[in-house]
Formats: sequence, C-alpha cells, structure tokens
Amino acid sequence: MKQEQFFSNLRISISDVRFEPYRSSPPRSDADGYAAYAWNIALCESLYPALNGVEIALRNAIQSAAENYFGSGLWFAGRLRWQEEDRINKLRNKIDPLGVKALTAGDFVSGLSLGFWVDLFKRRYDQILWPWLLRQVFPYAPRRQGSRDGLYQRLNRIRGLRNRVFHHEPIWHWPDLPEHHRQILETIGWISPAMLELTRLLDRFHGVYTGGERQYAAAINSRSDRGDD
Repeated sequence: MKQEQFFSNLRISISDVRFEPYRSSPPRSDADGYAAYAWNIALCESLYPALNGVEIALRNAIQSAAENYFGSGLWFAGRLRWQEEDRINKLRNKIDPLGVKALTAGDFVSGLSLGFWVDLFKRRYDQILWPWLLRQVFPYAPRRQGSRDGLYQRLNRIRGLRNRVFHHEPIWHWPDLPEHHRQILETIGWISPAMLELTRLLDRFHGVYTGGERQYAAAINSRSDRGDD
C-alpha cells in the first residue's frame, strides 16, 4: 500500500476532527501527526495498570472501611445524597430491571463508576463518612496530605486523566503527564503497598513516555509500495 493511500485510509478511520489536534498543534506533516497519534495510544495503554490499580484499590478500600464502620455491606442505604443515590438507582434498574432479586454489595462495588467513589470525598459527606474513614481508606497517606479536601482534589485529577484515556482523547501533549503518573502510583501506595508493588510489575509508562513519538515516526514515514499488504 502506497504511503499516500495508507494515510488516506487512516484519515477515514480516525476522522478529520479527531486527527487534527495531532497534526496542527504544533503544525506538522501528516506522517508526524500519525506518529503522535500512535504515541498517544501507547501512552494510554501504558497508563492502564496504574489507572486500574488506583480505581480497584480505592473502591474496595472505601467499601471495606464503610462496611466495618456501619456494620453492613449495604452501608450506603439511607446515607447518600440524592446525586449518588440516583446513580445507585440507575445501576439497580440496569442490573435488575424487573426488581426480582436482591442486589449484593458486590454488585454496587463493581458496577459504580470511579466518579461515584471520587464524589464521596466531596464536602457533602463531611460528618457522614469523613473524617471517620480517612485513615481506614488511606492508612499509609502522610497526615499532612490526608485531608478530605486534598484527597478529593487529587482523586478528581486522576478521574480526569482516566476519562481522557478511556475515551481515547489526546494526552500526549500534557507537559505534566509524568507527574500525573507519579501521583497515581503514590495514591495507590497510600491505600495498599501490595497493590502498588503489583502495579509496578506491569507499569512501563516511563519507557513509553521518554521514547516519544520518534518510536513510531520511522515506521510510519517508511510506508511505501508493499504489494497487497
């Protein structure tokens, strides 16, 4: 496939709207734009272990702490504000639209989004969950960094990055992406050093990040006639 046809087919699959940020900021050739696009995919892939680790560890830590504190796996019944209650009701209807079976705590923990768990750190849950559960959820966090508001700001930044990664949005141009990665790992460690250790076994962010788009530029620029490939 000739390079021109290769690029044309890629543009159709990706769409002009989605590709334009990679080509125009800063201005660059189509080949370099596609290299940046490929690098962005690789960066998103490399962040998956850390994003997976923080989401899984956070929701299970909150569930465990709240269950122990309130004495029920369904601890949230009657304790949530309408915003979170609405999300639970929507999940309940999705899982069991006929209302014929009792839903378990596991259904809620696995079915609710990261945004649900992060929003539990908003001020509206002061004196309901916090500060009582902070040390149980983040037992290894430095006390000066373990305030409810500080944790909310940190977790909300992680949620923002997670949403961009999972919705295939550009992150390659973020100058502070390594700091985001560092904070995610640090947050996992504040919850569970064991989960952090497992995440580090799988994490390859730094190699992908430092390699830059040049890792993909040569292969993309070398596209030429290749018969029927």
